[in-house]
Amino acid sequence: MHPDLLTLPGGLGIKTYGFFMMVGFLSAVWMSMKRATRVKADPDVVLDLGFLALLFGVGGARVFYVAHYWQTQFADRPNKLLAIVDITQGGLEFLGGFLGAFFAIAVYSFIKKISVRMYMDILAPGVMWGLAFGRLGCYFNGCCFGGICDVDHRDQAGAASSVVHRWAVQFPFASPAHRQQWEEREVTVPAELISTHAGQFYPTIVPNGDLQMPVEQRDGPATNYRDATDALKTAKEADPSSEETKRLELVVEKMKTLMLEHERKLAALRLAQRYPSPVNPKRRISVSELSDIANANRSLPVHPTQLYSSIHAFILSGVLSAMFYVRKRHGVVIASIFLFYPLPRVLLESIRADNPLDVGGLTISQSVSIVMFVGAVIAMLILYKCLPERSPLAVPFVPEEEA
Repeated sequence: MHPDLLTLPGGLGIKTYGFFMMVGFLSAVWMSMKRATRVKADPDVVLDLGFLALLFGVGGARVFYVAHYWQTQFADRPNKLLAIVDITQGGLEFLGGFLGAFFAIAVYSFIKKISVRMYMDILAPGVMWGLAFGRLGCYFNGCCFGGICDVDHRDQAGAASSVVHRWAVQFPFASPAHRQQWEEREVTVPAELISTHAGQFYPTIVPNGDLQMPVEQRDGPATNYRDATDALKTAKEADPSSEETKRLELVVEKMKTLMLEHERKLAALRLAQRYPSPVNPKRRISVSELSDIANANRSLPVHPTQLYSSIHAFILSGVLSAMFYVRKRHGVVIASIFLFYPLPRVLLESIRADNPLDVGGLTISQSVSIVMFVGAVIAMLILYKCLPERSPLAVPFVPEEEA
């Protein structure tokens, strides 16, 4: 798990999930444009459709997520609108994004009078290619994790034991998998790392990000406030009514506000620092000691379902790409996504642990996948029974200089 790829000067961070999404999107669009050129389609149209898919894909993925988790994550927020648009911590669901992009491209193609079937076929392999990179981002982000990956069995003597699959992974302290296992009482957490600070209805565990935060960032606001206070004190001693003194008073107020807000976010960590040190009980425990305790507590081994999904998407992307060049009917490649993606997704959902069974004993993704599969069967029947092999709007693209 490595949610932050790197931190730029000034504290601006680049998320690993966002980086993989960017790589997947840009490479998918580039390959789709190359594919369009080979079949005499307009690569500029592919580029336009790609960015349209990005816009409505992210929007659809967020809408799907918000609708799915409205009661548990958004209904009680004081500023619901801000919570809805804030995707800095994740909160996107692929099926919502895929369906949002699909319908947006279909409407755009109808308005522009271009072949929906042909351009959808061109883009189809890139959809799975982008998803494969997105799932790699999920793995480093720690989301979309699987269930506990061990099998109880008995040896010849009848003694019970547990076998852990070699490919199982353990996520670090306070990761989504570890946090859920703690909430479900499957793992324990040392008392130092359990927070019950004011304003909480239930105990939580100290965020791992607070423990790993650089000292300059963690103590920076307090240091800035202290420096500003010292400067104000010096200025008052020199001339209490000077413009510099007035300016510093405003600076001190601003620094105080920033410090209090920062300390509020670190409330769980500050509470943990009140415990005595395990090395020297006469002093308070340090952040580095808390970090060492946290590093010794990890999640139980779980299925790396993110990697399963990524491998599945890479394979499906290759299959769709090969199918594109041998197809004899426009629309069959995009319809194949709806046909080949849902069933493995249903199986993957059965070993994931992050999605609740809230739709008739199924996850929302399983239920949508089943509907997609049924829709794909109907679409295939329409393609082969009702529509011509080639779309009437699929005319060869001729560059202006050649025309």
